[in-house]
Amino acid sequence: MTLSQIFSQNYLFDINPTPQSNLYIPLLILFGLMIVLAAAISFQRKSIKKVVGKFFVPLLSAGVLGLIYLFARHESLPYLSSRFFLVLIICMFLAWVFILLVWSAKFIPKYMNSQKIEDRYNRYLPKAKKKNG
Repeated sequence: MTLSQIFSQNYLFDINPTPQSNLYIPLLILFGLMIVLAAAISFQRKSIKKVVGKFFVPLLSAGVLGLIYLFARHESLPYLSSRFFLVLIICMFLAWVFILLVWSAKFIPKYMNSQKIEDRYNRYLPKAKKKNG
């Protein structure tokens, strides 16, 4: 299959494509991995979570929408099983990640600098005393 056939209007906007596909397992692994990564992000330390936590929503939403797509494709549901829905999921995820990467490139250096200043300041503060209860 050529690239022009893949992006042809008949192939991409087919309302109910055939449910047989060789991409079930790789797509299931990809979307499952997105959900697992989103779960791993939610259990990060508070200092790292401020930066990496922004990727939780795109990973979780793309993973869940991808699993809905695979279910719809398996059950041959019209419109939800179309290849265009898969393209929308992938484009949404890539746009979201691109925006977050640009944000991270601007935010992380400022955040690391403020962390250094805060650590230097906290080094000279007295330690809190334990309360005897």
